[in-house]
Amino acid sequence: MKNILIPTDLTDCTEDAIKYAIKFLVKSNSKLFFYHLSENMKPEDIGYMKDFIQRIFSEINIDINKIQTEYISEKADFSNEHIKKIIKKHSIDLVIICSHHDAFHTTFFGSLLSDMINESSCPVLSIPHNYNSFKMDRIGFASELFDLKKRIKAIIPFAKLFNATIEVFHVYPVYPQVVDIEKFNTKKVLDKIKLENDYDKINFHFVKTNIDNEPVKGIRKYINTNKPDLLVMSHKPRGLFDKLAFDSGATVSVVKTSPVPILAFNKNSSSKMMSC
Repeated sequence: MKNILIPTDLTDCTEDAIKYAIKFLVKSNSKLFFYHLSENMKPEDIGYMKDFIQRIFSEINIDINKIQTEYISEKADFSNEHIKKIIKKHSIDLVIICSHHDAFHTTFFGSLLSDMINESSCPVLSIPHNYNSFKMDRIGFASELFDLKKRIKAIIPFAKLFNATIEVFHVYPVYPQVVDIEKFNTKKVLDKIKLENDYDKINFHFVKTNIDNEPVKGIRKYINTNKPDLLVMSHKPRGLFDKLAFDSGATVSVVKTSPVPILAFNKNSSSKMMSC
């Protein structure tokens, strides 16, 4: 990953996302693009923006002069259309943004975040408000199994960066059942994935729910029980009667309440991560 975008409204919520992004950058050696939009933008706001971000660098004892940074400010309403233009213009590989649970539907961390997850040409990493940790030892990956080998290829470069273990899990029972889990040869599939991707730190388990077709509850059960450092979800538009773990609504539902960061892919962004 070469270029990381952090949309910010210069509040304490985005401060959490900025701290996470800075620590992430130190490991990934990427360039950080800080992007601030405001309908009431004044010439002096760019100076305030730089001071705000430089203070955060100082608080976590990281020398800003050793990090590649770029500041972008525009006078306009905060919208995904503007963010998508910046993503394209600067060849952004990853967007890191705060998810404020209490105001999910009333700020750009809410409805705009859900739209961004659905539409962005690159993966979106949402950071819960007041999340103060940064570890990347264990990465959970919710899988529907039928396209596991394809989907996990987008995650492995990310895991290799931190030498993290990928914990693949599948929530069941779900209907229609695309893959027969009783016939699913876990060892054979994992051995092949490890060999093809030259990465051994991958394991797998099932998560059972009490009622059929409750992927969101199953994913929350996994988070609460296994406490991963990051959860990866991937989704694409699905039919009305096929609302499984990768459905965009399920992804956003998990993002709303997740106590851990969520790395979300859509059908357009998986290939972007694989190329990083």
